[in-house]
Amino acid sequence: MKILVTAGGQGAKMWPYSRLEKPKQFQPIIGDVSSYESTIKTLLKEFTPEDIYISTKRKFIKYVSEQSPQIPLKNYIVEPDIAKDRGPGEGLAFVRLSINHPDEPFFIVQADCIREPEDKFLQMIREAEQLVTTHKKLVTGGFKATTPNMGIDYLKLDGEILGAREAYNIDEFLFRRPTLRETQRLVENFHVAAHSNHMCWYPDMILDAYKQYRPDWHKALMKIKDAMDKPGENEAIEEIYATMEKGPTEEVTTHVMNNGGAMVILLPYKWTDVGTWGSVYEFFEDGKANYEDGEVIALGTTGSLIKTDNKKKLIAVAGLEDMIVVDTEDALLVIPKHDIDKIKDIQKILEERSATEYL
Repeated sequence: MKILVTAGGQGAKMWPYSRLEKPKQFQPIIGDVSSYESTIKTLLKEFTPEDIYISTKRKFIKYVSEQSPQIPLKNYIVEPDIAKDRGPGEGLAFVRLSINHPDEPFFIVQADCIREPEDKFLQMIREAEQLVTTHKKLVTGGFKATTPNMGIDYLKLDGEILGAREAYNIDEFLFRRPTLRETQRLVENFHVAAHSNHMCWYPDMILDAYKQYRPDWHKALMKIKDAMDKPGENEAIEEIYATMEKGPTEEVTTHVMNNGGAMVILLPYKWTDVGTWGSVYEFFEDGKANYEDGEVIALGTTGSLIKTDNKKKLIAVAGLEDMIVVDTEDALLVIPKHDIDKIKDIQKILEERSATEYL
């Protein structure tokens, strides 16, 4: 089993902590170390450094080397500094694994997620390996859907598989519904799990799926494969990669799931995708209390996140309800939790003003 840690995302929704040159996975968003560093420390309790591969952009290599010096340089899979989303980026990593370890399954670990307790996370990886080696199907992760959540996709389940804690064949991938009523009906009337974006499979099998469902991506990836380990490799990969259409890996994997080629393990641990400041708040609090990180005084304030990266600076607030207050050295964000999507509008204005030092 090889572990593929993906750490090339931009994390734009976590502004002003997450920046173009140093995104959220390398920042101490929760606690004193980054989610990337914490993830590597957890994985090293079960796997050797040689079994862990890091997929990241070229401009982030300095953070990878600083925060995970145990991982050998030869295990870095370097994406060009071009925003192409996960489909091309993970495809590049699959090509490298297919060359180095064609007969070993891989397990993708996203560097910007929190998983507790960590021993249950490591156990789930081994269970996924057993399922993949036995059934040769794609294995992903999910959790029981008890209440409607409009921000996630769902998996319709079809029959329990013996031999794992709670593992099921996937009957259908169900994209998130546009209304609360439709989502409520889905959760109540169907045997579904919420999808949590884990993936375990064989590199050649996922590349075959690329060939079937995104042949344009596959054609480019095969050109990249031909260029690997040859003189001028970096320049050739960047040129080919630039031609690939942007898109998520789900443009491939959802088809696999809909055609009976995938299974899901229900996660035996708490999993949080740290994608927004709202998800950070929800990880710690119950909707009434505040999440406070730093020297904070909060009077008459409920349901809010107040965070500063300057431990010598006092943040004092009063009368706030359901607010996000995030303070960094050069920027201060104050925004209602229900308006958190407006962060992208702020970033757009900064781009229009050519104020790139804040992005």
